[in-house]
Parts: sequence; C-alpha cells; structure tokens
Amino acid sequence: MQNWLTHHSEYRISTDEDCDCADDIKQMKAGSGEVWKPVPDYHPYVVTGDFNGDGVEDFAVVLVDRTKQQKNFALIVFNGPFKAATLSPAFMESGMDLQNTGLFYGPPRPKPYRLLLGRFESDSGALLIPHGRGYQWDESERE
Repeated sequence: MQNWLTHHSEYRISTDEDCDCADDIKQMKAGSGEVWKPVPDYHPYVVTGDFNGDGVEDFAVVLVDRTKQQKNFALIVFNGPFKAATLSPAFMESGMDLQNTGLFYGPPRPKPYRLLLGRFESDSGALLIPHGRGYQWDESERE
C-alpha cells in the first residue's frame, strides 16, 4: 500500500476519525448478541479476506483524496499475493461520500462471503463481486 501511495500522493489512508462513527466502531468491537460477534480490531476503512475466492488473502482500504473537499473518499482493493514492485489495484472507485460507512466481510453473512460497503445501522449496502481479475458492484444491492 505504501508503495502505491508514493506514486499517488493525492491520497492518504483514511482514519477512524474520517468516518465520524466512533459509537459504531465501539459497537463493532464489542459485538451485539449471539449473531454479531465482537471484532476487537475493527476499523471501518480497512478489511482483509479472500474476496475473490482464490485462496489468497486480499485487502480493501478507503483512502481520502486530499485535492477534494466533498466526495473525497476512494475505495481501493488489492488482490494477493502482494508483490510491492508490481502492485496495482484490482478495483478502485473514487468520488465517494463514505462518512458513517464501513467495510464488512465474513460471518454472520452467508457464504460465499462478499465485500460489503454499507452505512452503519442499515440493512442495505453495496456488494463487490469478483469479476475476472477485478470486481464489479452488485447493482441489485447498491443504494
């Protein structure tokens, strides 16, 4: 990620403060009942998992575009294995408003697990579906 950012200095890695969702982060770390287990290391803008089902861990991160005042978030996904010299994103979308929004992956959602981008306290969101070497939005779920 650091190598990619050195070539794209207009972006920085987003922080929990960018989300403006401290109570939601606290809830994710604590869990909620039997179904929603605690995620002690939860961060709304970073998630890892085998998003494309190839048996290798991938990662997604939300960035902030320093050149924009509004809709300044970007979602970027990298597929593993990670080779620093040749690392290019498998997916990137910029110009997004992702305050009060988080990345989610894995249980208790049904298999096959998909990368979900959604607002906290909401039953809807946008799923990223593997497509070739990249990803596409599942438009049936997108807000």
